[in-house]
Amino acid sequence: MGFWKKLFGKKDGGDKNDKWNAMWEMWDAGEIESPYNELLTYDSEIQNGGHLQFFLNRALRNENIFSVMSALRETLPAGHADNVAQAYRQYCMLDIDTENDAEVMQALTHDPLAAFDRYYDEHEEELLDVLEAYAETI
Repeated sequence: MGFWKKLFGKKDGGDKNDKWNAMWEMWDAGEIESPYNELLTYDSEIQNGGHLQFFLNRALRNENIFSVMSALRETLPAGHADNVAQAYRQYCMLDIDTENDAEVMQALTHDPLAAFDRYYDEHEEELLDVLEAYAETI
């Protein structure tokens, strides 16, 4: 459901939809505070390229992954929090050199974290409930 919302742009009509749209606009403008900034980034990047892309982008941007993971653990539903933690453990075992373009491309081609992406897809509604509840606070 979230994928379609993002694919086709803004939702029309109603205060609830206005808040949903405002949330994503604020995130895009860098106006969402932690831990929800990390949650929205996670959701956006998983929708766009999966867990591997999410972790590679954190590494390439030299972000503090422990801070990011703590924020996700605070906001994600329990099953999603476990899934991202397991995905991160698997990502660490891959030991991808983010300075080596060929190594990054090989990892992206083989997508060794696809099983974690499938869990996300199968349980997306749980995450959307959290995002919708947060949007209501805006």
